Amino acid sequence: MIRRMLLSAALALGALPALAQPRAPGTDYPNRPVRIVVALAPGGNADINARLVATGLSQRLGQQFVVENRPSGGGTVAFETVAQTPPDGYTLLVGALGSHTLNVGLYGSRLRVHPLTGVDHITISSHSAIVLVVNNNFPARTLAEFRAQVAENPGRFDYGSSGNGTTGHIAAALMLHLMNVQAQHVPYRGSAAAFQDLLAGRTAFQADTISFVTEPIRSGQVRGLVIATPERSPMIPDVPTSAEAGLPDFQATTWTPWSTTLGTPMVIRQFLYEQIAEVLKTPEVLDRLVALGNTIPEGMTPDATRAFIASEIDKWVPVVRATGARVD
Repeated sequence: MIRRMLLSAALALGALPALAQPRAPGTDYPNRPVRIVVALAPGGNADINARLVATGLSQRLGQQFVVENRPSGGGTVAFETVAQTPPDGYTLLVGALGSHTLNVGLYGSRLRVHPLTGVDHITISSHSAIVLVVNNNFPARTLAEFRAQVAENPGRFDYGSSGNGTTGHIAAALMLHLMNVQAQHVPYRGSAAAFQDLLAGRTAFQADTISFVTEPIRSGQVRGLVIATPERSPMIPDVPTSAEAGLPDFQATTWTPWSTTLGTPMVIRQFLYEQIAEVLKTPEVLDRLVALGNTIPEGMTPDATRAFIASEIDKWVPVVRATGARVD
């Protein structure tokens, strides 16, 4: 009798319709896999954001969100890739401060896809502070000592970044500009590649996201000299702020924007914003991002995201030009 009851219950459950997956209102979107083009190399903050959110969206919506890294050209290749796809929400773009703001100052009229006129926007999934780290052989333990060393040896020290025009490149260039000192920039294909040369002593310092450098600082692989924010981070509490270190104007925070092809219907972009916002609330995503030093903004609708990017362009393009940073 018990077996019959269990069998009957199982048959009844099998007869129930499957729970409907969320879809954009008035559409069947998404009804096939969605491609996420990341403008930076694997392992960085943007890539981590993209992969965590992609997994959550795949689970929520019942379609695969597949991450593809296109880091070339400081994010310009990723922009051009997405701009050439149909405006249907099936190709998304994930970038950073560099790809969505700094490139405007670096490329000027040579920029083929402008962040405000060449793509549409969805949301911003995180903010992440920039931290200056040096290799353990570098003869400086404070920012003042760092400045003295670089000033005494103009052009001698190299610094790496994840590429020309990326956040790490411009943040370091801004710092050097504010200090009125010189060092040589060495671009790499991603933060991880640059970091390997930092550890090996082939470069002297690197400016990168707190999410990327927290563990190396904690484990003693590198030394953190300054965090470019008004407040210290609980992730690396011994690293002083820029004001504490004597360079208060050195303020730099990157962020992770989500965009898509120009002309994508607002109903799809609004839907994606809402779904990403829900994914960011889940413990498996929220706890991971916060543990890496990220903060999660609220209310970053498609319109709010576009307005924020416009304000960041107004803020950073003059900085890029003042530093003299350029792409070769």
